[in-house]
Amino acid sequence: MPADSTEQRLIAAAERLFAEQGVDAVSMRGIMQAAETNVAAVHYHFGGKRGLLDAVLRSRAGQVSSERDSLLTKLTGAAPTQRELAHAYVRPVLAVRRSGGEHWIRLVGRLLTEGDDRLAVIAGPFAERNAAFLELLRKASPGADTATLHFRLTQAMNLTLTVLGDLGRTRRLLDCEDVSWSGEAVVEQLIDLVTAVFAGPPETRDSTRHQ
Repeated sequence: MPADSTEQRLIAAAERLFAEQGVDAVSMRGIMQAAETNVAAVHYHFGGKRGLLDAVLRSRAGQVSSERDSLLTKLTGAAPTQRELAHAYVRPVLAVRRSGGEHWIRLVGRLLTEGDDRLAVIAGPFAERNAAFLELLRKASPGADTATLHFRLTQAMNLTLTVLGDLGRTRRLLDCEDVSWSGEAVVEQLIDLVTAVFAGPPETRDSTRHQ
């Protein structure tokens, strides 16, 4: 996050409102009121709403990248298991959530679902890391072709953002009279599910996917 407190407040307010309401539904007045500042501050720091959105998206992207790079470095040089890769995929997003970034995760998931091209501001670095991740996934699933692996990675991304972007909602959906889900239990189930997504069907079926 930037050092200036006004800039921090604007990013934090915009992050929350964009995630809750959608970028286009949020007014600059609403952001200014939530951040307890004025329009001059927005234009001074960001140039306008689009610049503020870019700053929000960039604000936590580096944390995801550095966390994932650290985990992937430990997996290079050998064929990782799908579960090791699932941990390397989910845990960096979880770290962002634990540092207060749940709204950021929800916002990125929302923009991704909508196919919003404003995600391009962080797409480059993530595409590079996804390419590296894809190579490790290929080692773990030698019978799967590139298109299949890319599909699995995309679905793992959607699933991770959906669950961790609103962990409270996920827990409420799962809770019943006899069982109360903890956040960590949900995360472990998420890792199990991402592992299954990465593993896919038996290898004998992969070769027929795109015929």
